[in-house]
Amino acid sequence: MKFNVVTKNGTRQEEMELKSLLVVGFAGKDIEKTMEHIRELEAEGVKCPRKVPVLYQCDPQIVTEKDEIEVIGHKTSGEVEYLILVKDGKYYIGVGSDHTDRDLEVISIHKSKQVCLKPYAYDFWEYDEIKDHFDDIKLVSSQVVDGKTVEYQSGVTSDLLPMQHIIDELKKEVDVDNSLIYTGTVPLKDGFKFGEAFSCKLVDEKLNREICLSYKVKVIEEH
Repeated sequence: MKFNVVTKNGTRQEEMELKSLLVVGFAGKDIEKTMEHIRELEAEGVKCPRKVPVLYQCDPQIVTEKDEIEVIGHKTSGEVEYLILVKDGKYYIGVGSDHTDRDLEVISIHKSKQVCLKPYAYDFWEYDEIKDHFDDIKLVSSQVVDGKTVEYQSGVTSDLLPMQHIIDELKKEVDVDNSLIYTGTVPLKDGFKFGEAFSCKLVDEKLNREICLSYKVKVIEEH
């Protein structure tokens, strides 16, 4: 896996062998907001776990930088998530989309996480550069639905469990080194939407910078 590390002093390229893809679900720090997301899912018929957060281990091969992904069926959608990339014990922060098959989610959340590619942006920030204001980093997403761009999500990293708490919880189950971690998402503005394109970003207002991700969704008709 290759990626850019964008720092205050410039940009460098790094690479690593990605050993694990870890997707964290139901990681909201605010129990009320977490339950809001659970209710959104349950309204779609999804059987949600009673204990949160939840770790879903997936195949690292589904991580992608492609600007278009192919999915089967019309009920798939992305979710903005900040990413934790762990390389040699050091943490980097990026943005990705936990694109999920909502029909399959009703049957198995874990399988729905595995079946879609997981887009991510090529740029990452060093956690050490942003840890003093990390709770203020914004997470924003939008979709193109029927040719019209609609706002989809808006929140901040502090809406989710603290980063170190997520790491500590994962370490109880797996080795997190050389892994990419999708950390959970913020609530939807107006329910699930199934668009032809998805965009999301991390916004660091203190250092006046963003990491952006956009991709198209091509539907393969199911026979």
